[in-house]
Formats: sequence, C-alpha cells, structure tokens
Amino acid sequence: MGLILVAIVLATPNFPGVIQQQLGLAQPPRCTICHATDAGGAGTVVKPFGIYLRSRGLVAFDEASLRNALLADIGERHSSSGGVTDIDALKAGEDPNGTQGSNLVPTYGCSSGGSTVDLLALVALAGCGKTGFGRSRLPRAERAVN
Repeated sequence: MGLILVAIVLATPNFPGVIQQQLGLAQPPRCTICHATDAGGAGTVVKPFGIYLRSRGLVAFDEASLRNALLADIGERHSSSGGVTDIDALKAGEDPNGTQGSNLVPTYGCSSGGSTVDLLALVALAGCGKTGFGRSRLPRAERAVN
C-alpha cells in the first residue's frame, strides 16, 4: 500500500488531462504512453514518446513544459513508432509508441546497435588479415623478389 501511495505522489496526475485539453482528445490518454505502468512515478518514463517529450523540455509537475513539448512534437511531426505521427496516433485514440513500442525499453549509445553482431563482425574482419584480405597486391612473382 505504501509503495502505491509513493508512486501516486511522485506521478504528475494532471498530465493526461493537459494532453487531452491541448490536443482536443475525447478522453485523456493512459499514463503508459510515457510510463512503464499506469502508476507513473519518478524514473518510470521508459516509452519512446515520453523520452521524446523529455528531450523537448518536459519537466515533472510543469504543465507549461508539457504544452511546449507537445507543440514541438506537432511542429516536428515526430513519430515515436516510426509510422504515424505521435499527435495523429493520440487523436485516433492509439498509443503513439505503436504496438511494437509498448513494451520496449529504449537503449542508447553503443549498446543500442546490437553489440554482439558488431563484435562478431570485428572478429571476422580481424581474421581476414590472416586469410587473404590483408595480402599484398603485388603479383606473385614480384612478391617473391621483395
């Protein structure tokens, strides 16, 4: 019970209503368009749409920063799902993260590119020097002389 109370206190409960008002939505969106769960709370903004809004200046408990971040989203025609724009998805009553984005936790930097594949490619390239790619381009007869 205490954990739920802390999550509610740390959440910004007015944000769904601000989004509804700002975009003229029929109903407020679920907290999960930005947060891991509907409880929200500090440290739970893990969805691409929420991360994008934060990158545009969104600050907890600051309605003006939410409005400005939404205006940036409108102006940039951003798509957190890689398809329909965030605003069009919200107006259609859909999650702007899309179905594939709803359970993803975004990653950043080198780790986001699939480091195991890159490591394998690096090992394969290193082996190429020993298997023929690193050989001299001189004809065989000239290599024997040099």
